[in-house]
Amino acid sequence: MSNSAKAGATLVTKVFLLVISLWGYNGETWVYTGNQMVLKEPLPKEQCEEIAANWQKFEMNQYFRFSIECIEDIRKET
Repeated sequence: MSNSAKAGATLVTKVFLLVISLWGYNGETWVYTGNQMVLKEPLPKEQCEEIAANWQKFEMNQYFRFSIECIEDIRKET
């Protein structure tokens, strides 16, 4: 699947942000805690996924976990 699309005569390239978020388990389901870190550099999807795959997690607390994801940057200035 391509990360770019034509919008009229302009080629629009999709870019992604690397997001690391913290989730907590409330006894029934995982919920977003409201805490996250975002790499401020927009990246092509493939590069973002490669960086995300290079992290190693050590989750010792069964009630909290980190999520590392590549989220499409939908801001108008990109």
